[in-house]
Amino acid sequence: MAPDTEVWKQVFQELIQEVKPWHRWTLTPDKGLLPNVLKPGWMQYQQWAFARFQCSSCSRSWASAQVQVLFHMHWSAEKSRGQVKMRVFAQRCKKCSQPPFEVPQFTQENISRTLNNLVFRILKKCYREGFKSMQEIPMIKEISPEGPHDSDNCEACLQGFCARRAPTQAMSLPASWIPGADTTCQVEREVEICPSSEHFYSYTPRNHTRRNISICCCFLLLIVVVVVIVLKTVGALKT
Repeated sequence: MAPDTEVWKQVFQELIQEVKPWHRWTLTPDKGLLPNVLKPGWMQYQQWAFARFQCSSCSRSWASAQVQVLFHMHWSAEKSRGQVKMRVFAQRCKKCSQPPFEVPQFTQENISRTLNNLVFRILKKCYREGFKSMQEIPMIKEISPEGPHDSDNCEACLQGFCARRAPTQAMSLPASWIPGADTTCQVEREVEICPSSEHFYSYTPRNHTRRNISICCCFLLLIVVVVVIVLKTVGALKT
């Protein structure tokens, strides 16, 4: 994450302040972060992003859509403070004999999309807001990667955290967001893997709204029928 660290921090602050302006959150890189190794009270979120690499030995460049980005997050309701630790797994050149692991280079757009997905997960897991199920905003692929994922030169794969996964379809999100009530973040040991709009939302589906309207209409019609029957009965008794 080296040269882009400040960019990641700045974009994260802009996004989290849009939805939780009175709460303090920090984003910190951590090279020792490991999947599924969580401290008490922390939660995990993983993404696979698109990025470029350049070998510092031979200057060869390549692109990968299987760059693993790992987040561990913790929320304290008492202090109104949250923490996020982040690790981006490196890759090395397959042409060199003893290549070093290189840090991926992300575009500004893909940094924004990755962190938007993270903020949505924070809203869902730490504040109990958002959809019951969701998919990430998909990453933008500038070019098609060369061949299959190179597991032999992927830091995540070599450490036993394989980055390969089946492709999924991203769903479109509605154009309104309604904040919910703050709650305490629960301890969860899970890995949430999905693929990646710019803001996150909570809403009532159209089909659900139409169903409610239909039920109300039927109920009103039933009341009208009952009233008519009662009036006829009372009129018959009077005669």
